[in-house]
Amino acid sequence: MPNSSPLPAFIRPMLAKPGRPFDSQEHLFEVKWDGIRATVYVERDGYRIMSRQRQVMTDRFPELGFLADLRAGTVLDGELVVTQGGKPDFALVAARCQFRAEHKIRTHARTGPATYIVFDQLFDGYRSLMDQPLMRRRETLARTVARAGQEPLIVSAGIVGPGTAFYQQVVREQLEGVVAKRLTSRYLPGRRSDAWLKIKWLARPPPDFAGQPRAAC
Repeated sequence: MPNSSPLPAFIRPMLAKPGRPFDSQEHLFEVKWDGIRATVYVERDGYRIMSRQRQVMTDRFPELGFLADLRAGTVLDGELVVTQGGKPDFALVAARCQFRAEHKIRTHARTGPATYIVFDQLFDGYRSLMDQPLMRRRETLARTVARAGQEPLIVSAGIVGPGTAFYQQVVREQLEGVVAKRLTSRYLPGRRSDAWLKIKWLARPPPDFAGQPRAAC
């Protein structure tokens, strides 16, 4: 029977170490999305969106209110992105953290809605999945997203095997980079582990949002 105790107040996101392109049948290769890292906690009486810096961002993204309808006891990990021309634009999503007036927040939610691209599920029905291998967590995540049936909630797609070719494709499309995750890896809150490797496109100039640090929220 699922545990009915409340979810943790905050789970520090697992981090990745720098790496270089490689091939592997033991890794999942995903796009490194250029947005705001966010965890979502769904309780019986509502939900909250929290940044890596432990800031509550729920009211800044009202277009994601459907997350309240997910199964209670769910925790998701992913990236909030706002796209322009079909590609993530960090400046646009970072701007959402600066707004305070409700009318401005709701206007931008309509004109530049955010998408929550999820790549991990940490709790399901108040049961922790963090000791399970990534493959199994991703299977649960796929079911969660399919049940939600909401376009702004999508699973970050990935491939196993040809990581170098995948990285080269990402470079051609001028995206930020690739994250390689060991399929058997457990979720290690707050740790920067070589189970996850971030492979950035070094030729790309670093994004800058009005001189502000990358941690937008």
